[in-house]
Amino acid sequence: MHFFRGVAIKAYLNYFYPAILHHRAKKVGRKNKIEVVFFAINLAMWRYQGVYELLSQDEHFNCHIVLTGARQYSREQRHLNLEILREYFQSKSIDFIDFDEKEDKGFDVKAQINPDILFYPQPYENQYVQNHNFRGFSNKLLCYIPYAINVIAEKDSNFVYNTFFHNIAWKLYYPINYNKLEAERIARNHARNMVVSGYPNLDYYLSDEFNDVWKIKDRSLKRLIWAPHYSMPSEHNWITRSNFLWMSDLMLKIAEQYKDRLQIAFKPHPFLKSRLYQYPGMGKIKTDEYFEKWNSMSNTFIASEFVDLFKSSDAMIHDCGSFTAEYLFVNKPVAFVATDLQKLKEDHSDFGRNALSQHYILQNEEDVYAFINDVVIGGMDPKSSQRTDFYDSVLKPNVSGTTSKFIVDDMKKSLGLV
Repeated sequence: MHFFRGVAIKAYLNYFYPAILHHRAKKVGRKNKIEVVFFAINLAMWRYQGVYELLSQDEHFNCHIVLTGARQYSREQRHLNLEILREYFQSKSIDFIDFDEKEDKGFDVKAQINPDILFYPQPYENQYVQNHNFRGFSNKLLCYIPYAINVIAEKDSNFVYNTFFHNIAWKLYYPINYNKLEAERIARNHARNMVVSGYPNLDYYLSDEFNDVWKIKDRSLKRLIWAPHYSMPSEHNWITRSNFLWMSDLMLKIAEQYKDRLQIAFKPHPFLKSRLYQYPGMGKIKTDEYFEKWNSMSNTFIASEFVDLFKSSDAMIHDCGSFTAEYLFVNKPVAFVATDLQKLKEDHSDFGRNALSQHYILQNEEDVYAFINDVVIGGMDPKSSQRTDFYDSVLKPNVSGTTSKFIVDDMKKSLGLV
């Protein structure tokens, strides 16, 4: 029974549903004004700035940014995420529709806007309050740009390409050709709705302009980013990224030891604080005290937005899948923390292993010090030329113009507007 049901679903997604989406898009394209909603969950996952700006300038579209609270985060972390988003949009004089934190309730998008097109920051149902969940908009045109380039092994990539959302969306705009090839093998609809568009953040990395977000402007101090993942021991056994507990005190010690030569930006995964609140031996008080140390030391600070941070940095240490390819866009020395290198490689795709090979690998405290002394401060960077080759041959976009313009042009073409 399950077999026949699976066959029927695949047949529907591959032969009937694309025609439904095509008809739906043409109908939307005939409207005088097309209502577009962009959901924003936190700044680290906001990839729609360029697309929003272009669509807002187009007479065919009426655009709305709607803040929403991520359900998996603690109430404190949701509040911080929303505060950072508010400050970001206000700094750009961009209107947005707020999330009601007091009632823990999202704006009634369906009743008040009745959108035609919705952009989601993540394709996972457990993220959203009920009236923002994409199942409630399954008869609309759903779009998605991933907030990172996938590096996880294909056997573990179902959540990257084959969720309910991935199979019913109108448009999935993915960064590189490798994504398309993987998705064609994994997704039930064989990625018929996926377009290789390039990576939106690259538009900003290619620009010479950036804000110097570092605490100390003196460039004689080297600028190091530490970006730990949220995984804890015994969790997420499918990938070896549980390094925060053994790295946490070490990085504070290094900040103190090298305060005359180094400043460090603490760039935690958005979910790290929420995870530490729940983790035995940490809890809210110890976690808040730890985070406060990073704000209080003379040569350290906590970072939120990361494009300007990356562009104005000198190097990074991390164990986050989302930054494995991302930091390579700025072609600066980068190290991945991995106590079990063989397991780490097994957990990555061919593309992921290729991206990892551009990293220096730190397996213990001695490796951390060697990277800081030799590479960050000493300036020895033997991987420089191979990183450049990797960017030119793999990451460099093959679309003309900016990624955001390519996406908007593709949308307008599919809507019958050009």
